[in-house]
Amino acid sequence: MPYLGLYLLERGLSAYDVGLAVGLLSVTRIFAPYLWGWFADRYGGRMKIVRLSLGVALLCFAALALAPATLQIQLIIVYGLLVYGTMGQFEVVTFTHLAAASHRYSAIRVWGSIGFIVVVAWLGPYFDRNSVRSLPWWIAGMYLCGWLLSWRIPEPPRLAASAAGTGVWTILRRRPVYGLLLACLLAQLSFGVYYGFFSIYLEAHGYRRGVIGMLWGLGVVAEVCVFWWMPRVLPKLSLPMLFLWAMASMALRWLLTMLCVDWPPALAAVQLLHGSSFGLYHLSAVSLIQKMFPSQLQGRGQAAYIGASYGLGGAIGGWVAGWLWTRVPLGAIWIGAALVALLGWQVARWSLRRGIDPALPDSTVAAGVPNG
Repeated sequence: MPYLGLYLLERGLSAYDVGLAVGLLSVTRIFAPYLWGWFADRYGGRMKIVRLSLGVALLCFAALALAPATLQIQLIIVYGLLVYGTMGQFEVVTFTHLAAASHRYSAIRVWGSIGFIVVVAWLGPYFDRNSVRSLPWWIAGMYLCGWLLSWRIPEPPRLAASAAGTGVWTILRRRPVYGLLLACLLAQLSFGVYYGFFSIYLEAHGYRRGVIGMLWGLGVVAEVCVFWWMPRVLPKLSLPMLFLWAMASMALRWLLTMLCVDWPPALAAVQLLHGSSFGLYHLSAVSLIQKMFPSQLQGRGQAAYIGASYGLGGAIGGWVAGWLWTRVPLGAIWIGAALVALLGWQVARWSLRRGIDPALPDSTVAAGVPNG
């Protein structure tokens, strides 16, 4: 992600095309996760689906390196249909293997963040000296490693159905559920400018690509600290309250990004808010979703979360950011992102103020959010 926008620009795409690519990539998360979630809930074989998606991702990025500029966006869409369509299933695999130790989810998720730091710290200086056009080959190699390692992960056991007779639409109509999904949509809408244009924004302000990579990596260092620390304290904390803290820090982060862009030390400090605005946000969101859906619907529950947030929210955010990028002062885009995140905080406060719906399974583990 730190170099995708720069790569597409170097291949001859415009800023609008970059926003379109990021937006269409997010569109695949709207419907693909639910289709794969329905298939996995009905037929099982979640790890087979994950291995298939990793293999196709490898082929897509190898093809991306060889394809003309006119086919770049189409290959990115194919990649999204499988990889982003099956990410939610790996969340279910993880939680199922953890069973009663679900509070340790972040201790596993942290390794994705560590991998991100290693790669960004390595590739940033490399791309300072070399063209960013080799990016797809690096990513293809990483997916090859991921595909090989995926064979070490066994299929999770099929859990007995709970909450018999409860359909997915019954769950989705409950206020804590649809309110949480709407808040997640707004959160990822606000992230659209960051995912698609943060690197371009910094390069326009004179930052070198190595420094840009370090700033991305610094944010993920903070994310790692959150993931590493949370298993020790998560059983003692309220998931809804953690989610509200994450949304508030998200709004603050976008505002400070605009204010501190010309002061590198301050911007580096702002990047530390990634620990709460993404790490804490993602951890609390997937944990809430897992508790809001019964076992036979958890694949579709995680798919609904990905589709609403990274899918619809990310698509709208990417398109809007790309459209506005050359039409309004850049600072105004970051202020708009902060206001959208603040709206998400208010929606979450309204929907989760009474905690997780007591009619839902395993809801007693999360305390409510007090009024005021």
